[in-house]
Amino acid sequence: MDFTSLNEVTNTIISIIQTAVDPTLTVRVLPEILRNDQLGVGFYLYHVQENNHFKNYPALGKDGNPIAHTPMSLNLHYQLSANWKEADLEDAIEEQILMSSAMKALHDNAVLTTSSTGKDINLKITLQSLTPSESVQYWAAAESPVRLSAYYEVSVVFLEPERPTSYSGRVLSYGNFIFVHGAPQITSSQSLITYLIPGDPVAKEVIIQPAQSFAGNKVSFFGSGFNAGIPSILLSNPLLWAGSKAADAPWLVTMIAENQIDMTVQSFNQGDAIIPGLYSAQVNLFEQKTLPNGTIKDFNHTSNVFPFSVMPTISAINPMIAATNFTITGTLFQHVNISNDEVQVYIRDVKLTFNNTTPLLAGQFNITSPTTIVLIVPTTIHGTNIPLRILVKGVESPPNWIAIP
Repeated sequence: MDFTSLNEVTNTIISIIQTAVDPTLTVRVLPEILRNDQLGVGFYLYHVQENNHFKNYPALGKDGNPIAHTPMSLNLHYQLSANWKEADLEDAIEEQILMSSAMKALHDNAVLTTSSTGKDINLKITLQSLTPSESVQYWAAAESPVRLSAYYEVSVVFLEPERPTSYSGRVLSYGNFIFVHGAPQITSSQSLITYLIPGDPVAKEVIIQPAQSFAGNKVSFFGSGFNAGIPSILLSNPLLWAGSKAADAPWLVTMIAENQIDMTVQSFNQGDAIIPGLYSAQVNLFEQKTLPNGTIKDFNHTSNVFPFSVMPTISAINPMIAATNFTITGTLFQHVNISNDEVQVYIRDVKLTFNNTTPLLAGQFNITSPTTIVLIVPTTIHGTNIPLRILVKGVESPPNWIAIP
């Protein structure tokens, strides 16, 4: 069956009526409502309705937007009427003769298999059962007075879809796979941060949830269903890369228990970098099933997305010319994906101003390399154990302190 357009269907049916009414074309069959001095038979398409039965017709291929690659199925509604005059007077008898010929032609050709252009079609023409009052409504808004008419439905017309560029594969074998476990689910993440308070030799520990970690530090994900396959972690950050990336061997992804998987955040680099900021993680479980034909099929079960943060780090704080001038060494303060205004430095609760020119003034800082920041403390701040806080992309570094005379 070929696809057709609305005008092809109308022309096909009009040619059938024309042959029955007057093959010599003295009396014309036209695709409109005939008014005034337009004489002949009118076969007018007045309404189009989508066919519900073929509305969800499956697409042939795997192209995006599959609706565009499926034919649009329509039911067409036509009005058949006649208009004839003799000496400027309405000739109702002649109109009835024309209507009789046209209606018999549609009755005798109720199923159409070939269009006027030679296409293979399968259309059914059905005379609709309308009450007299319903029929009058179609003429109420028209310029012409009420005229003898008949109403037909033509179905099903398929409009041509977009051509598919792919084709669905053939099913060569069947298999049912039952997974008794549910999909993995992450409910929380946490990390352990260790730090020294000046003057206290005993290290302090704090658990952070959701996890905030740095290179070399561990992140733990807690949830359920982690033991149903070989686990891996998928990392996402749409600002840095498209899609997700698997945490490879150096990340030391390890299943600790049925409800816990650990990984170790890796070092920063200047290429496809893990830089400070907000990331998301998914637990992916890989397992294999044997098909009926003996081959092996791979399955991946992916959890929900859960956030964790990567912190900038401070590894050394060195005074420069004076005790109020400092060089901060750490990671990662400068990168193609880190703008200068995304790096913030605080001494206690005072925010320093970024300045990439020299010389620096009190209360200013500059980023001199990916791993160094130089700063001058504001003149109003003095004392020991003054908190130094560096934020990159909204994530704060672990606790550090400086002494300012």
